[in-house]
Parts: sequence; C-alpha cells; structure tokens
Amino acid sequence: MSTASSHQNGRIIHDADSHLIEYPGWLESFASDYVKANLEPGLIPLDMPELQAVYERARNRLDGNDPETTAELEKNMFGHKEKYKQWTAYGAIDKNERSKSLDLAGINHQLVFPSIAMARFARSKDLDVVYGGSEALNRGMADFCSSDQRLLPVGYVSLKDPEKAQSSLKQAIDMGIKTVWIHSDAVRGRSPSHLDYDPIWAIMQEAKIPVTLHIGSGVNMPDEYMNIGTERLLEPSLTNIETTRAKDVPVLHHSIERWLTCMIYDGVLERFPNLKIGLIELGSNWLPACLYNLDMGVRELGKRDIALKKLSLKPSEYVQRQVRVTPFHMEDAGWVLRNVGKDILMFNTDYPHPEGGSDPFGDFERSLDAVDATPEELDHFYSKNFEDYLGLQ
Repeated sequence: MSTASSHQNGRIIHDADSHLIEYPGWLESFASDYVKANLEPGLIPLDMPELQAVYERARNRLDGNDPETTAELEKNMFGHKEKYKQWTAYGAIDKNERSKSLDLAGINHQLVFPSIAMARFARSKDLDVVYGGSEALNRGMADFCSSDQRLLPVGYVSLKDPEKAQSSLKQAIDMGIKTVWIHSDAVRGRSPSHLDYDPIWAIMQEAKIPVTLHIGSGVNMPDEYMNIGTERLLEPSLTNIETTRAKDVPVLHHSIERWLTCMIYDGVLERFPNLKIGLIELGSNWLPACLYNLDMGVRELGKRDIALKKLSLKPSEYVQRQVRVTPFHMEDAGWVLRNVGKDILMFNTDYPHPEGGSDPFGDFERSLDAVDATPEELDHFYSKNFEDYLGLQ
C-alpha cells in the first residue's frame, strides 16, 4: 500500500461501504432446494464464459499459483480495481483475504454489502422465494464476516409482507446481521411510513440495528425515460459490476428523498427516536437542498397538516439526529460538510467496486482540507458518525 495520508495517521478509520463479490454458486450454497430451483438469472448472469474464466484466474491466484499478482494487489489494492476487475480484486471473494485487506488499508471496521445477489430473488412474485432468498443471502453475508469482528455484514429484508418481514428481520439479527438493507420505493401500495411497518422499526430500534438504503434501493431513471426512439449503444465491459447508467446518476436520490420525507413527515422518526438510518452510495450533493426543502415544507404547509404539528423537531433536526450519509469520492465532500454539519457524513471506499475510485483516502482528504475541516470534524467523518450509525459507541 502507498504511504498513509495525513488524515489516516493516528486516526480510527471506519469504512461505511464495501462489497463482497458473489461468485457462481455462492448464493445457491446457502439456499434451500426450492429457492435454488427458482432463483432468477439476475442482472449479470454469472454463468457467462467470460466471467467463468475470470473466476478461474482468481481461484488460481488464491491457491498460491500467482504470487506476483497477489503482491501487486497488496501493494496497490485500490489502484488495481480496474486492471484486475473488481470481480477478482484483493479480498473480493475470499473472507480471509478480506481481513488482510483491512490491515493493508488501515481500516478498523468495514460494512460489507452484497453486490448482485438480491436481484435474483427480491422482485419475485413468489414470497417463498423472496423470503427464502433473503435467508440465503443473510446467511452468506454473516458467513463472509464471521471470522473477523471488524467485518460487519449487511442483510436484506423485504417489506412485501409486513408480518413475514418481522420474522425475516428477527432471523437476520439472530444470524449476526449488523444493519438491514430495505427498498425505498412504496411496496404493494403502502407508503414507507405505513403503520404496518411500525413493529419492524420497533424491533430494529430495540436491537440497535439501523435501517440502510443503498444504491439499488429504489427506481432511478424510469425505463420510459430511456426510450428515445433509437438504440443507445454502450461499450460492452465486465469491469463494472454496477448496472448504474449515466442517466441514473443525477436522480439516484429521488426515491431516497421520497422515503425520507415520509419517514419524517408521518412521524416514524418521532415515534422511534433511536432508530438510525444509513444512506449509502447515494451521494450527498443533494443533501443540503433536501434539508432546506424538508423544513420549508413544514414551515409553509404545516399549518394545514395536523400530523406535522405533532412533530417535536424541525425535519432537518431529525436528519441530524438519526441519519448518516456517505458522499461519493468525486463529490465536493468539504462543501457538503460545511452545509450540513459534522454529524452526518461518513467515510467510505465502495471497495472493490470501481465507483469508489483508485484513491478514496486522497480524494476525501483533498476535499476536506480545502474547507479547513477541524480535527473534530475529521474524527466525525472517519469514525464517530459510523460508530453512532452502527451503535458501536
């Protein structure tokens, strides 16, 4: 690894966004026979010959047959994500190597998300597949993180059936899942703040398990807006495991803002003041305007809405108290910090996905130094806000 930056020196660093890479057969190895028989191919079919060849090379390296590549990856872990593809990056598919990657990067705790497995069951019309697939995913995530307490597994719970969701959530907590990823769009005609979900929030608050929304939680640019009367060609590539399109990037936060508005305006965060929320890999440039608009909505229209009169805080104050957000490394995180305060933003790498950049430490350091972030602000960004979000304090 390259020499640690000045922000890293002597400071606790937590990573609020990383991923494992699901190799062919990974999800199946944790699933029941019924779920295995009914899994969908997903957005990126794992049986493609090109991917099979990539995984074979990765396994060959992990078996010790390519020490030169391993040494290269260890020397420049982040910088080689593109060259070796995140499919086979250092620690992407092997949990023991992932632990070594924390040592190399100087990371104290790391939140670990799945990459593409949810797409194989989450939108199924068969609830047995949805909740059986969730169980398989959660078991796999817990297993990947089981050997190192620094690795914190992210699970998934579907809100399609509120009662089944409660059972799924309790099961995930028993497995050792540390935060639960949910979808942000309205599910089966219910607002995200529907009273049917209150038992779920109660369980999470009691267990100190935060709610997490991540890129992919809701609809980005609707398909109709991709129809321009002609085919839009993209260069074929296996270097990006994400399926985010250019048109998606400016609107990633739209579904999240709707979700957050409902959770605040309809009193969920009032009823559950200790429920923490993470907004991960959704950017942060939109956040200052969101806070302003949330407060403006109550200020200008709250006189005619009885429910809004019952809120004990300004909407932006609920966000300050309960919501934590990861900026993109390519954003001006320093500018966002100056507009939202020290208590919201969290450091993240998105490792081993290329969206995290080849130098996340340097990118964030340059942005934060540009606004003369204080030692207290830096401590909150690199560790304290993460600890508050995950209940590690």
